[in-house]
Amino acid sequence: MPLDILLPMILLPLIVFIAFLWYRRAIARLEPDTERREISSGRLTSEHLRRLTPPWRVVYEIGADRLGGVDHVVIAPPGAIAIATVMADRPNGEISTEPNLVAAAATMRGAVDDVTERVGVHCDRLAKVFWGEPQPDQPAERELTHNSVGIVGQRLDEWLAGLPSDVLSPGEVDLAWRAVVTAIGRPDPLA
Repeated sequence: MPLDILLPMILLPLIVFIAFLWYRRAIARLEPDTERREISSGRLTSEHLRRLTPPWRVVYEIGADRLGGVDHVVIAPPGAIAIATVMADRPNGEISTEPNLVAAAATMRGAVDDVTERVGVHCDRLAKVFWGEPQPDQPAERELTHNSVGIVGQRLDEWLAGLPSDVLSPGEVDLAWRAVVTAIGRPDPLA
């Protein structure tokens, strides 16, 4: 057989076979994934905070190695609020005076305060957002320790809306927001 007939007879089936394999892999990637995935508690908090509009400023999904374990920072007219997200039910009971819990809360909040203090804004509140049972019969906020409150995640918007809005001016909000964003290594949002 001449080469000009033999070569297409070999190459054509090979090309068809390779195209068939590629097609099967492409179709397999389109199938829905049935594997269960855990929802990130930080992502739940982030989705609720994305509803806020200026003058409210939010620094979203801060890495665990930054700012002492705080995963979000809200800076708005009510002040600077350090937020830590917990995937559990909010504890019920009295305010804790246990020294290690008070110190842990102060350390988390203090990491944000160290950054915002440079521009004259103090972070004096740590909000732990609990994504467990909604607890509709309980208040949205419960004091956990000194300057640390537990918030029912499903009612985070309600709690934020109820805060006094006369602590920071819009200029102070922007300065503190810029300070936090650049302190964690992100680009200056106002540049």
